[in-house]
Amino acid sequence: MTTTAAKGVVVAALAATAIGFTAPMSSASAERSWDDGCRGYWYSTAGHGYCNDANTWYSNGWYTDYNCNNEIDEQHYDRLRNGYRGKYDTYECTFKINHTDSHK
Repeated sequence: MTTTAAKGVVVAALAATAIGFTAPMSSASAERSWDDGCRGYWYSTAGHGYCNDANTWYSNGWYTDYNCNNEIDEQHYDRLRNGYRGKYDTYECTFKINHTDSHK
């Protein structure tokens, strides 16, 4: 390997390491309380609803509100079966999501 190629490999490795250290980590935030077994989660630009044990005896589903920064907010309605567990509905804001709220 020539000296120029070796320097290129070292520079590329250092650049990849620097990007790894400076890249923002995506962490989830969630509503404080569960609404009949469901709640909203959000990251930097995307959000979704999640149910642990959906109680749909009084309604057939949930509204999920996506509060976006510098753009129009979204509200989606999803029909869920009683006892549903798992992720439902997803939306991505263009710039940033402030929070996601899941409710009947």
